[in-house]
Amino acid sequence: MSINEFRERMYTRWGIESLPSHLESLYGIRIAQATKLDLGIFRIDRHDGPSWLARLFPKAMPLEQIQGDAEILSYLEQHNYPAERCALPDSVFMHEEQPVLITDFVAGTKPKGSAKAFYFAGILLGRLHTLPLASGAMSRKGGAWHHLAVQGGPREEIEAAQSFVLSSEQNVSIEERSHYETLLNELRQLDDLHDMPQALIHPDFVPSNMIKVEVGNWAVIDWSGAGRGPRIFSLGFLLWAAGLRGDLQCVDAVVTGYRKYINLDIDELKRLAKAIGFRPLIWDCWAFSMGRKTLIEAAQGVSLTREITKAITDRSMQAFKNFT
Repeated sequence: MSINEFRERMYTRWGIESLPSHLESLYGIRIAQATKLDLGIFRIDRHDGPSWLARLFPKAMPLEQIQGDAEILSYLEQHNYPAERCALPDSVFMHEEQPVLITDFVAGTKPKGSAKAFYFAGILLGRLHTLPLASGAMSRKGGAWHHLAVQGGPREEIEAAQSFVLSSEQNVSIEERSHYETLLNELRQLDDLHDMPQALIHPDFVPSNMIKVEVGNWAVIDWSGAGRGPRIFSLGFLLWAAGLRGDLQCVDAVVTGYRKYINLDIDELKRLAKAIGFRPLIWDCWAFSMGRKTLIEAAQGVSLTREITKAITDRSMQAFKNFT
């Protein structure tokens, strides 16, 4: 798929104006107001019940994938895990060629990137990684960033990023060639961590996808693309987010919280740096392919990512060592 085809299939939205009337007809409800919160995400306030959240997915997204998302949300509810809940037993439907998922609207506040927020994120991630990997959607590959890969895990994310970068080759000048090769070589060397211990993982487990519903209680949202994957893949991204701005106390907080449930094995610790540096490189490749960064900027990001990854990895290793 070319970049232009991907943009059209993933970012063009249809039927937004008619979604409220479709919901009223389908579920027999009365809607007071529909408010756009983000791309394809709408708060549905009702006259006759609690508010809902409607996620309208691109038509490139298979209906089975969204049904799997709903199955995972039901599984999390069965295990009393603090996450958003499906609003109805039949919360998934098609609307003008696009899958839609309806969940209960989670009222609360988004946490700031404080050490306290990252501590609770570490706790919730560790708790998630202790849940048994049941059959069904819990056994599907998950964790890929949905802006690149429609479904799958780290390997599919790498392959999608490679495809994007390769499709941009014709626009690379002779002067830019070395930067292009740098970016492509880094992608080819990414570790998909497929042989590491597996768990149910969330593609974007960071405080911005947590809602504080009351003191000490949180809910994790946006489970699209969750599934089975290497547990250090999602831990690595959380650690990256914690240390990105240089406050390494947030890295300590993640490890302290996570260790309440999970103690990484030796092989995982050896490859933790690979997990931490994974998504930042993907972002640079995506930004270049989408025209949000120049090739030079993306290549320069590789060096910066190495520096930040090393600092976060060193601090993480020390934090884990303090528990042994």
